Amino acid sequence: MQMAVEIIYNAIQTTIYSLIIYSMIGFEWKAANYLWFFYYILMSFIYFTFYGMMVVSLTPDDVVAGICMFFFLSFWNLFSGFVIPRMVSDYPFDI
Repeated sequence: MQMAVEIIYNAIQTTIYSLIIYSMIGFEWKAANYLWFFYYILMSFIYFTFYGMMVVSLTPDDVVAGICMFFFLSFWNLFSGFVIPRMVSDYPFDI
């Protein structure tokens, strides 16, 4: 039951987040491109949410769960890469 609630919450959160981020990055507004972007962001949110739920259920208390989350999320963030927007050449001295 909790997983169904989390999926709905993550879908709402992803809708708001992806609309803001997709427009800020400046990608071309095509339905297929946006839906792929939405899908990847939704799966990332669900993955991290379920990972947190799993760690809390497998560890004896919330302090140990927090330590495990910090350890693994630090490595995931270190090796995840970044979303880099494309260059916009609006500079007056374009070379």
